[in-house]
Amino acid sequence: MEKINRGLLQFFNEHYKPGIIGIVGTKHTIGMAIREAQKKVTVDGEHSLWSHCFIFGDLRLDRRGKGGKKSRSPYIFESDLKVNLFKPQLRNGAQENWIGKYCRERVENAGVIDLGLSEDETEDILATALQLVDEQVLYPIHELLGTWWAIITKKEWRPNPVDDTHAMYCSAFVRHCYKEARADFLSGKVSISNTTPEHIAQAGIKAGKLIRYKQ
Repeated sequence: MEKINRGLLQFFNEHYKPGIIGIVGTKHTIGMAIREAQKKVTVDGEHSLWSHCFIFGDLRLDRRGKGGKKSRSPYIFESDLKVNLFKPQLRNGAQENWIGKYCRERVENAGVIDLGLSEDETEDILATALQLVDEQVLYPIHELLGTWWAIITKKEWRPNPVDDTHAMYCSAFVRHCYKEARADFLSGKVSISNTTPEHIAQAGIKAGKLIRYKQ
C-alpha cells in the first residue's frame, strides 16, 4: 500500500468546496497511457499532465484519524475502474470514495478547479452525481478508444461512436453533472462523451480557476 502524501491531503482539505472539480495526473501504467493519448489535445503537443478527474462531495466523519480516532475530510464522486487481482473485487463505474485515494505516491500532478458555483448549481451537481452512483452507471473502457479516435480525426464535436448511455468515464461523468446543473464549462466543440481530463484542465486554465498543487 502506498503511503499517504500528507501535503497533498492538506492541499485538498484547504481548497475543499462541495461541487468543485479535482484533477490528477498519475504516473502508473494506465495513467501514463491516458496522458499520452491526449497529446493532440494539449497546447504544446506533449503528453497531458492529467489522467483523471472527480467532483468533491461532502465532508464526512470517519475513523481515519491517528489510532482510529474520528476525523473529517472530503469524499468525492467519480467514475473509475478498479480491479484487484489478488481479491475477488471489481469496482466499475460511478462511486463515492475518500479523497485519500488520490493522495498517494503515484499521483504526479494534482489540482482543483473552482468555477464559482451558485448554491443551486452545487446542489444540482451533487444530486446528479449521487443519482449516477445509485444507478450504478458503468465505466466504459471501449469509449476511451472512441474518444481517442475522435481526437486523432479532430472530430471531438461528434458524439462518441461507441457511446453507451449507461456508462461514463471520469471526465464525461464530471461534465455531465455540470451540464445537468446548467453550469457546462465547455462549448459544443467537444461532445460530452469525448471530454478528456485535458479539456477540463484547459477550461479551468482559461477561466483562471485551476489551482495546482506545488510539492
